[in-house]
Amino acid sequence: MLETNKFSSPAAKTSFTVEEVAQPHSADEPTTAQWIIIDAKVYDISRFVNLHPGGAGVLLAKNVAGKDATQAFFGLHRHEVLLKPQYARLQIGTVQGQEEVVKPLAPGQPSPVPYAEPAWLMPGFHSPYYNDKHREFQRAVRKFFEEVVYPDAVRHEDDGKRISQDVVDKLCEMNIPAMRIGPGRHLKGRTLMGGIVTPEEFDHFHEVCGPIRPLGMP
Repeated sequence: MLETNKFSSPAAKTSFTVEEVAQPHSADEPTTAQWIIIDAKVYDISRFVNLHPGGAGVLLAKNVAGKDATQAFFGLHRHEVLLKPQYARLQIGTVQGQEEVVKPLAPGQPSPVPYAEPAWLMPGFHSPYYNDKHREFQRAVRKFFEEVVYPDAVRHEDDGKRISQDVVDKLCEMNIPAMRIGPGRHLKGRTLMGGIVTPEEFDHFHEVCGPIRPLGMP
């Protein structure tokens, strides 16, 4: 316990016991000043309670507020939610003696969650339409969007500005705008996604197996 201050400040330390997470954290707002545990990480949700899209009641429930809410969270949310800046900054520390179990996927890596991905991306699944070249292409396109496009999109979602010219240049360098048109003579002589697929190999299944057509995350 933090004996120096009954209503502990997260600035005092970054590792907490389960008992410390469970105690009240404000004399003024003992009900809403809550911490929770998600996958061995401690989050101060005091200022987020009334902003929660699902309502404050969900976060103030007896099995969530001040408790390990890992199962409750992952029953309704993807892990990526915790990585978003507006939620990542709610983390104030970790739980002593615990380690996180859910790890973020590497860029381009398919999700192992059942039915989270198209069946043709799953190991052991045979498709008459998609082959290993399509899978390699899909991973490369997803990796590019996750590392280059998505972070810029998040930044400009917040500030309302258009996509950065640097990102546009990188999209053109990969010839993604040209691939959006589909296979054809316009691709001749171009290097597609760094050479993973040749203009002659590029087909309509390449066009739809990555975020080429909608320019969104697959």
